[in-house]
Amino acid sequence: MPILGALALALLAARLPAQDADRVEVKVSGTILLNTFYTSTRTNNFDNPQVVLRPGAADSLGDGGGLGFTVRQTRLGVRAFWPDLHGAEVRAEVDADFYGGQQQSAFGDLFPLLRIRRAVVDIAWDRATLLVGQEVPLIAEYNPMSLATLGLSGLSNSGNLWLWVPQIRGGVRLARTPSMKFDVEAAVLGAGANEPAGELLTQPDRAEQSGRPALEARAIVRWGNAERPGDVSIGVHQGWLATSGDSSISSNAIAAAARLPLGSRLTVTGEAFSGQALTGLGGGGVGQFLGVNNIPVATKGGWGQLMLTLPRSVTLAGAWGMDDPDDDDLDAAGRLRNVTTMGALHWTPAPFVTALEVRRLTTTYRTGERSAVHVNLGIGISF
Repeated sequence: MPILGALALALLAARLPAQDADRVEVKVSGTILLNTFYTSTRTNNFDNPQVVLRPGAADSLGDGGGLGFTVRQTRLGVRAFWPDLHGAEVRAEVDADFYGGQQQSAFGDLFPLLRIRRAVVDIAWDRATLLVGQEVPLIAEYNPMSLATLGLSGLSNSGNLWLWVPQIRGGVRLARTPSMKFDVEAAVLGAGANEPAGELLTQPDRAEQSGRPALEARAIVRWGNAERPGDVSIGVHQGWLATSGDSSISSNAIAAAARLPLGSRLTVTGEAFSGQALTGLGGGGVGQFLGVNNIPVATKGGWGQLMLTLPRSVTLAGAWGMDDPDDDDLDAAGRLRNVTTMGALHWTPAPFVTALEVRRLTTTYRTGERSAVHVNLGIGISF
């Protein structure tokens, strides 16, 4: 019941009178979403696949695919805004869904677990910003637009470093013109290797055992307005993973990102990266951070999406992503390459949302390629 209590408090706060000096605007938002889907063969995740698995025991009943329904990508959020709090604009947000896993029971997949995705406090002055909370990596802040992949990026393990990470982030505006802004930003992130956690007891993973946080920095140019924003950035990531004894290995990356509004209806968004041992950012290296003899897996990847907004609340979207680890770093069972292609038709006459998406995944092993097709129909309402 914690989420219901939080929502009730937010609604109450929105109705209470506030002093002019610290007036707060509170909004409760959400998307109630049903996804019905078909996946053609065995993948890592039936309702939202990222990689195709090699043939195994699960294929004894067929090809490992099937048809399903789920509501676990339903989202709930609370946002608060102070337009002038001690000279700064302050925004706070909690964003949650039900993609936190499932209980091991006969009907566990019908009762998904609540999960906090993002929880941030964002403070903005005239020439400086401060963010505290859990948010996407500073160097890779975009995800492909998709109602089929709200719970987990559809291009995770295919070039999208997406994972929400606890962090402290600051920025300084170095230059500003009437049409453009140039900022430099840096972040200290909670270290993580994206290793599986236990059900009850929290233990440090390899990144946390290094005793050091991860660090990121970027330079970014912004232009446009709230309806049609544009930006280009380049950034770096540095982290550490503990190994035997007191030694550690480096997790690092250089990344570029862009969001380009072209005319009034077309938008191109994309990211590219090169680095090593990057699973702590959400799938770099196709989910592999250590390879043969515990060497860090070097990898490169990226993704891009083209979105065309049409009249009558229709949007067409197409995306492609790829993650290509160094084959020499991987063992015999390693995933050598992962490619995902997506196409979607969105119809969103407010407050209703509907989307039909088709995704093709191709995962390469030393024994050859494995491919799967995923078809997803999302139907819901946003408020």
